[in-house]
Amino acid sequence: MMKTQLRNLNNSFKKHADQRGIGIIEVLVALVVVSFGVLGMASLQLTGMKHSTGGFNRSKALMFTEDVATRMRINSDGVEKAYYGSFDSTTFGGCGSIPAKMCQATPTDDKPAVCNSQELATHDLFIVACGDTDTAENARDGVMTALPSGQISITCDDASSGGCNKKSTHTITVRWQEGSGTSDDKTALLNKLVQVRLQP
Repeated sequence: MMKTQLRNLNNSFKKHADQRGIGIIEVLVALVVVSFGVLGMASLQLTGMKHSTGGFNRSKALMFTEDVATRMRINSDGVEKAYYGSFDSTTFGGCGSIPAKMCQATPTDDKPAVCNSQELATHDLFIVACGDTDTAENARDGVMTALPSGQISITCDDASSGGCNKKSTHTITVRWQEGSGTSDDKTALLNKLVQVRLQP
């Protein structure tokens, strides 16, 4: 009987010896599964951040188009004389120099200049493209500085058929670039735009 008990005890030890290391393998498998879950969550968060940035840029572009439309409605004489109708921020000369007359108050000058319709249009287009500023170095928060590779253009839709007038429609286009939310290529950029047609 003692021999039987020793044999059973020996067999029990052999079974446990054969199972040595199983616990470590289970832990490693669990670690791999958890790692994949964490990587998936990080990827999901990154994709969400890209899409929220895209939405934020679109909101800014819509605000810029609304700003231009309001300025054009205020300066209807400038619209009729086509001072707004052929503007393109890629060819207007850039934000390096401010207009001769700033037609609104600035942080350093609370008395705006008295402007005619052409000067007001020049001022309006500079402010929308470059931003509200009192010096060229401080230009910020315009289409070109607030959006990545931002551009704005305004065209009079009647320019080719006899010229602009008070009843002409205008197309305001704001363009920018942002990273691709679907590509693994970090340098892939998508061209985005917001376009509004209005009759000031």
